[in-house]
Amino acid sequence: MTEDGKPDETVRNDNPTARGFKCRCCGACCRIKNGIVRVSSAEIARIAAYLGASEDDFIERETEIAPDRKSLVLKSRPDGACVYLKADNLCRINPVKPGKCRTFPFEWTNPDSKNVCPAISLL
Repeated sequence: MTEDGKPDETVRNDNPTARGFKCRCCGACCRIKNGIVRVSSAEIARIAAYLGASEDDFIERETEIAPDRKSLVLKSRPDGACVYLKADNLCRINPVKPGKCRTFPFEWTNPDSKNVCPAISLL
């Protein structure tokens, strides 16, 4: 995030895993079964505004309580995919997508990320 609250599109290549990473736009990272995308209050406000919804309506329709009950997470489709993943494998809310989505794999990965993301497995 920038200081004015806008999404920071700067790629941080201090993570060795991310060096040379080129997203293939395959959507695999958006189809992780039981994947959890936590959303902060600021992210909820940005996404709701982008979708033209009130924050309360967005929370009611698009989020649920996280399994650990410590935050809200975006709902997933029945097949486990993100509800914002379009048929062309692009994100419907890309300009305001949550930090977890925006920073993968530049700031974080999971132990199985190489099995999920074909671009990481090429590094």
